[in-house]
Amino acid sequence: MTRDQKLEQWAEKALHRSIGSMIVDDDQGGIIAFGKYHICPDTTGFVVNTWDRKIHEFSTKRTAMAWCTADKHEQYNLSNSILVLDRKKQALAADIYCRKTLAERGKHETFYEIINMKLQPKIDQYNSVSTELEKCVNRAKYIQIRGFNNETARTIGSQAK
Repeated sequence: MTRDQKLEQWAEKALHRSIGSMIVDDDQGGIIAFGKYHICPDTTGFVVNTWDRKIHEFSTKRTAMAWCTADKHEQYNLSNSILVLDRKKQALAADIYCRKTLAERGKHETFYEIINMKLQPKIDQYNSVSTELEKCVNRAKYIQIRGFNNETARTIGSQAK
């Protein structure tokens, strides 16, 4: 067996051992995360699929990655919170957009003012949901960083024995 074959065989074994903790780009602008999730861009966001089902179309790649991280680390309350908050944020954004468009098309200044006045609580709610979602995404990011550090520690520790 040549040196190149041995190196290729070793690399293949290492890949199989660590595929569950890897995040890799696919060749179509998406990401394969942890050997289980596929995040691919879509017209209005980023779709997360497992190998057998579609999970959700998230508003940003960062949010999609945070959901995958929480789900992979079995933080199901966090992953559910990310999913629910992202859906709520998307619904509020669509509602705000529609109402603003309606207000701009109105023929009377009073109609425009009334719509904008009624829209302010939705904007406040959107900002609140965005803040909560950001907190959840940051928690998932922390879990991922901690997971990478633990993987490194386990690898170093297992080689030392």
